[in-house]
Order: sequence, then structure tokens, then C-alpha cells
Amino acid sequence: MGDSSGKTKTPRIEADNLESKQQLSIIDIISEGQIEGPVGGLKGVFLNKTPIQADDGSYNFNGVEVEWTAGTQSQLPLSGFAETQNEIPVGLEVKQKTPIVRTITDPYVDRVRVTVGVSALYSQTNSGDITRTSVSMAVQIGNGASWVTKKVVELENKKTRSQYLTSVILDDLPSVPFNIRVIRLTPDSKSDLLVNNTVWSSYTEIYDVKLSYPNTALVGLRFDSSQFNGVPTRTYLIRGIRCKIPNNYDPISRTYNGIWLGEFKTEWTNNPAWAFYDIITSNRYGMAQRFGKISIDKFMLYSIAQYCDELVDDGFGGKEPRFTCNCCITERSQAYDLINNLCSIFRAMPVWDGTQLTTIIDRPSDTVAIYTNANVVDGRFSYSSAAMKDRHTAVRVKYIDPAYGWEPVTEYVADDEAIKRFGLNVLDVEAFGCTSRGQAHRTGKWIITTEKYERQTVTFSVGREGLRHLPGDVIEILDNEYIMSQSGGRIVSAVDNIVTLDRDVEIEKNSYITYQDINAKLIKVKVVSQKTPNTLVLEQTVNADQWSTWILTNVNVSSRLFKAIAISENDDGTYSITAIEHEPKKEAIVDEGAVFTPNNAQSIGWGIPPIEGLAVSITPDSDEYQAVLSWTTPRTMNHLEFQVTILRNGNLVSRQTVHEMSVTMSNLDEGKYTASVRGISTEDGRLGDESTVAFTIAAPETPTQLVFSSSSNTVTIKPIMPSSVGLGTTFEYYKGSTLDEVKAMTNYLGRTSNKLIDADVQASTTYYYGVIAVNAAGHSGMCTGSATTADDTVGAAGGIFRIKTADGFFPENNDKATQLFHYVLGMWPSRDTVLIVYTEDGNGHVTKTEAKMYDGAKWVSPALFLDGNLIATGTISGDRLVAYTEIKAPIIRGGSININDRFIVAEDGSATIKYLNGNAGTIMKDGTIKIFDETGALVVQIGNLEV
Repeated sequence: MGDSSGKTKTPRIEADNLESKQQLSIIDIISEGQIEGPVGGLKGVFLNKTPIQADDGSYNFNGVEVEWTAGTQSQLPLSGFAETQNEIPVGLEVKQKTPIVRTITDPYVDRVRVTVGVSALYSQTNSGDITRTSVSMAVQIGNGASWVTKKVVELENKKTRSQYLTSVILDDLPSVPFNIRVIRLTPDSKSDLLVNNTVWSSYTEIYDVKLSYPNTALVGLRFDSSQFNGVPTRTYLIRGIRCKIPNNYDPISRTYNGIWLGEFKTEWTNNPAWAFYDIITSNRYGMAQRFGKISIDKFMLYSIAQYCDELVDDGFGGKEPRFTCNCCITERSQAYDLINNLCSIFRAMPVWDGTQLTTIIDRPSDTVAIYTNANVVDGRFSYSSAAMKDRHTAVRVKYIDPAYGWEPVTEYVADDEAIKRFGLNVLDVEAFGCTSRGQAHRTGKWIITTEKYERQTVTFSVGREGLRHLPGDVIEILDNEYIMSQSGGRIVSAVDNIVTLDRDVEIEKNSYITYQDINAKLIKVKVVSQKTPNTLVLEQTVNADQWSTWILTNVNVSSRLFKAIAISENDDGTYSITAIEHEPKKEAIVDEGAVFTPNNAQSIGWGIPPIEGLAVSITPDSDEYQAVLSWTTPRTMNHLEFQVTILRNGNLVSRQTVHEMSVTMSNLDEGKYTASVRGISTEDGRLGDESTVAFTIAAPETPTQLVFSSSSNTVTIKPIMPSSVGLGTTFEYYKGSTLDEVKAMTNYLGRTSNKLIDADVQASTTYYYGVIAVNAAGHSGMCTGSATTADDTVGAAGGIFRIKTADGFFPENNDKATQLFHYVLGMWPSRDTVLIVYTEDGNGHVTKTEAKMYDGAKWVSPALFLDGNLIATGTISGDRLVAYTEIKAPIIRGGSININDRFIVAEDGSATIKYLNGNAGTIMKDGTIKIFDETGALVVQIGNLEV
């Protein structure tokens, strides 16, 4: 071993001696004027999303001066801004061999400020010492052919580890156009130990003029730029444009005093009805500039404004207005789109009623008209319903949340019961002008409730009655064909409290009749008694014109409410009305208060939103598979992405970061997978809570058993799996009379996701079934079992049934026929069930019949037809039966029987049996039996011998 010696030292780092210090002056245009002004003073001015003054009164920034104007016609220029500046960013590195040139073309520019500097400036020795160094550049003016150096920027023996900028003012400018060039005089650094990159940050055009910007709201800011890395973003919390509101309205307390006579005053409000009115009537920034003054139904808006100001639950235990409008319209848009966006805030649509612009709001209101088959053209109502795919069970509502720094967030609203029944169908909407979580929640709930309860649309044509109401009015419809009851028509006569109708009706206890009186007012009166089939005695005097419309309702028969959405005139003088179902209880359902959990102060400004609803779906991809992961978050935030990790059998498959709330993974092999998703902030790397979901890519397991539920005419088969199923697993069903027939898979019944009901069965019969589980990765083995149907047919459909309809035509659609059978008879048809549909004339005689038989799957023409002039329960009236038809235990009342003129039973009960030659062989009558030979001679008499 040997000795060693030496000495060491720590690197020497010289102090920075360069520091940028610029006074930044900015004028921001806030809005069209006149506005109410900033909210909270400096607490409502945000630099880089941070308020200048905190809620406790302390300041987050020093030396900031703020001045604003409201945007009046006669406002003065901002003081302290003797010039107007227009800064143009450059942001490029200047190298010695590549100078940077910019051109000035505006002849009104008085001066130009050029901002240059270094991104960092220091030199490092091999021993680690960090020392000062020098660099220089020049600012020149020229026309491209010759250049004049106006200023040399020399940084001698300087050091900074951050960006340093300095400004050069250029005055005595040449005629436009002219060029400004920035060149580097110092050679470029060729070593990582010397850092002296030069940059041209921006140039500013300066105009020596004071501008007042009439009718424009402004904010002027002056502050030391050393507090920021570049020009900070500015955000202002203000009360916006002062607009016309009723002169009896207090927009702060949202109260109305006295009767409004139509006069206005000008104040700020965030009531969406008056914001809508202002956009329509303003001739500066609104639509009056283009269309001129148009008539607007201001009294309807007055009613809507009061509806908007009604207090409802805010979800946090307090109250808030039902609707408010807090929006900033910054882009030009189509007038129609903007009007509809504003109307969407208070659930309305704009309508031109022929004389003025009005709005239809979705809220409960009184019925204004009644319609039945008697007062519509051809007595026909045409119905249509929304497709199932258009019915959403969840809604993601995007809105601006003040609690999260006025950033867009998402409120998730779902109908759990509907999701269980119909599956998840999510709609994404943006709540225009919404800054309340409660209002966003009500928006989503209104969409779900509307699609749930108001699914049907009706169209019909009427005469002049179509002029009695406008789009938006609620109407009452009683369609006799829809309810299969004669419960609507016209009044033939009305005397005192006795009314004669145009048709026979059946009344029950607590029946009511609704009619339109001579003043076009709808009156609902209780029915006291029924004098004749079409004459009713009412509780009060009837004041109606002849042929007025009436509807009769009771506990079993009710009319339906619709809201007219369109009324148009036809070429023949009639009017076509389109209306949509109206549910008056919808408002109460929607406004029923949601309950939110308040977040603490830290989570409001800092927390990454959690992952919710993480789900996976698998589809085949050639010889492999692909998985689609999807999820939601309760809110959104800027700079939010998602980290997705996929493991297969515990080994990492992929890890990626995505921006959207879904990701598709391809080329996956079979195996057990775990997927995890978490939010991540791209701004500072913060991570949210992780959510995981496990799934398996493999063929499904074989069902362990089959559970049967059988009756005399159906067998229900439900497979039981050994574990939970996934990958969209469904089940294939096979049937046979023997187990071998099932295994041969010759009789395929179909595929379902849960259970199957087999209606093609006979009573007291054993059937065999087999079930195979199937998913995107393959299929399982077969699980088999057997079931025996019952022999007791009590309460089950079977045999011959009849239903009376208006026209006697059998429904053309197979499903409609089955639904008609179930609706009228309260049960489902079984195999070989015969259904006769018929109609009668006024005398009770059958005028039209059609019959079909159910073969277990559909209605077909039956082998047995019945034809006659009367059909009643348990009775057959006709002129023939099909040969070899068997009638078990009949009871015949009335009429006579004649079989080939050989066996005759008369109406009085006497019977005669004849020989082939026509002579009577046996006669039974009045308690006496006589027997004759073939010649007609009496040979035996039993009973009364005197006859």
C-alpha cells in the first residue's frame, strides 16, 4: 500500500447581476358598454388565475394599478395611458449568421419599442466555476438594401440563470414601409459551458394618442413585469351589460312591486329573460341593428322572468333562482343559434305567432282546448314515438363553476332505474350561461325526465278550431280508438243540466264530462246519472253551443295532455297541429332538490377529479382482440389528462397518457387483465386517485345448470353461470324432444343475454333444452336439462276469443295483434289460440269479422273459420263446421238440429229419426216415443198411449 495526498475545493459561483425590470401597461377591452362594473374591486381582477387581492384583504401582487371605464358614450380616456400600444410577439433566438427582420407598415405608428435579451447568460469552467461573461447585439432600421444601427445592446461581464429582457425605443422613424432588424454581434457559443443565447422577444407599435373608446368597457393595468414570466393572463369578474328591465323590478332582491304597465328602466340583471330581450332589441350589438324594431311579447317575457326568479333548492341546503344567465358572448354567431341558446337557459323556444315574437316555456299551464275523433279531420290521430336509442339514461352537463376558479366542470346526472332497464346511454350537453351546479343538475334532470315521460308525438288536422290556440299551449286529447272506448264526441243538445251526446256512453261512479262553453272556456262537471244511453244528468247547468266537443273521463278512462309545438295552415283551409306529450308533474320532479357534498377549500382548487364509471368492452380483432376502456369524471379542469395502465396476468402490457375519456387497446391475447386509470395534471404532475377494472379475454365457462319455470303454454329457461359474466356474454338456446336431438343442435331457438321464454309448447309434454354461453372470444360447452309443461290450463289463454273493434279489421302488425289480445283479455295467447276481431252495426248485428290463429310465434290464417251474424262468448252461429271437427260437451239453447234430414230436433224439443226411404223410424214428442217400421206402420208406442 502507498500514501496519497492532495487538496480539493468547492466550485465558485458568481452572483447574478442582471435582472429584468419592465413596467407593463395593458388596456383590455372587457365588453360592449355600458356595464355595471367589477365585482369586489381588486378581488375580481385575476392575473394568471390568481386574484390581485385575496379574500382576507392581503395582496398577492404588489404595485398593480387598475383603472376601468363602464363603456358610456361620453366616457373620458383612461388616465395614465397617454399612448396606445400594440405589442407583437416574436419569440425567436437570434444567431450571428441569421438575423431576424420584421416590417412596419402602419403609417400612424409614432414609435417602436424593441424588446431583446438573453435566455440565460453565464460561463462555466472545467473545474465547475460559474462566472460572468459578455454578449452583444444590435437593433437596426433599414429598407432591405442598407441598414442603420440605432442601438447596440451590450451585456458586459454579466450573469443570469434566467431570462433577461431590455427595451430599445426607436423614434424618428422613416416612411413606411421600413424594416427592423436585430443582429447578434458576438459569435455563437459552440460549447455547453458557455450559455449566451440571444432572443428577440417582441416589438411594440406606439401611437401618441389618447382614445376614449366610447360605448366600450375598458380596464387599464400597470405593473412591474418582474413578478411574471412573460405577459400574464388577465381575467375579470364583472357585472355585465346594463339592459332594459321592468321599472317595478329589483334585480338584486329579485322582487316585483305592483302592476307592471310595460315601462322599462336600465340596470344590470342576470335574469335570462331580460338578457334575451336585450339581445333582440339592441341596435348596437343586438338584432335590431339588422332587423329593425320588431314586436316582442314583453308581457310573456315578464311572466317568464318571474318564473326564472323563483327560488329552488341549490343542493347545498340553500336556495337559488331557478335560472340565471352569466355568459360572455365573444364570437359572432348566427342570430337563430344565439336566440336558441338564450332560450335554452329557461327551457323555451322562440315562436313567431304572426304578429310578434314570443317564447314557449316548458312549464305546467292550464288546458286551452280539447280534441277527440269528432272534431279532427277524418277522426284520425297519427302517433310517433322516439326511438330507444334517443332515450338517454345519463347526462353530462358542462358548466362554469366559480368554486373551481371559473373553469369548465361537468355535472353527471343519471337515472339509475332507467340504466338498469335500458342500459347506459350518455348525452353530453353544454349549459349555456350556467355558473351554478344546481342549475346544471336541473338541466340534466330535465333532459332525462323529458325523454322518460314525454316520448310520444301526435299529428292531426282540424278546421277553424286550429286558430283557438298557439304553439306552446297545452291541449287535451281523448282518442276513442286509442283507449278503445266511446268517450269523446259532440254535444247534440244541452238543456239546463241535461246534456244529449252524439253517441251512447257507459258511465261509472265518479264520472266527469269536460266541454267547451260558449266563452271557449273548458268546464269539467260531475255526472249525476244517466237517463238514456246518450243522455246524462250533470251536477250543474250546461252552457254550451250545439256540437261543442265533450270528453267523458272516470277512474278507468282518462284523456292525455299534449303541448302544441307547431301549427300550420294546409292548402284546403284546414290546420295541421303537431304536439308532444306533456307531463305536468315534470317541474316538481326536476326542481326536487339535489343534495351535494361541499368540498373543502383545498380540494376546490387543488384536487384531481376522480375516475367514475370505468367500463370495458371487448371485440374480436383478426386472430386477437381489442378492448375499449371508457370512463367519466364528476368535473373537468384545464391541463387534465389520464394515465392508463394495462396488466395481463400480472405483467405490464402498456402504459399511456390520453386526453379523451376513452382509449382503444388492440392486439390483445387471451388472458386475465387489469386496467387502471387515474387523472394527471400536465401542468404540475399531480396524480388523482386510481380506479381499476378487471376483465378476462377467454371463452365463457359452461353454465352449471338450467332453471326452468313452466306453465301449460310456456317454458322459461334461465342458465346459471359459475361466475360473473363479461365481454358481452350471451346464451344460445336449443330444443328437442330427446336429449340427443338437443345435442345435435338442429332446433335453434335464438340468443338472449339472460333468459328465454319458449311459447311453442303443448300442455303435459316434456321438452329438452340445451344452452351454450357465447362471447367475443368463443363459446362454452352445452348445459342441458328438461322441463314438463303443466296440464292445468285455468287462467291461460287458449281456445277461441273475440274482440270487438271499430272497423272489424285484424291488426296487420303481428306485435300489435298480440298487444291487443293482452290489453283486452289480460293474458298472452298460447299456441292454437283463435282470435276473432269483429264490428257491429247499430242493431247489434255483426257486419265485419276477421280471424287468425296464434302458432306460438305469429298470427296465421286458422284451419277453423267461424262466420255468422252474431258472435258471443261460448256461442257459435254459422251455417257449417269443418269436417271432423270435434265439439266437446256442448250446450245448445234455442234453434233446431238437422243432420242430413235423418236426425231432426225441432225448436219445441221433439226429435225424429228417419229411414233411408224417408219414412219416420222413431218420433219422440210430448213424453211419448213411437217406433215405426220401414213401411210407416206403428209397431211400438211408449208413454201416453192415447196420442
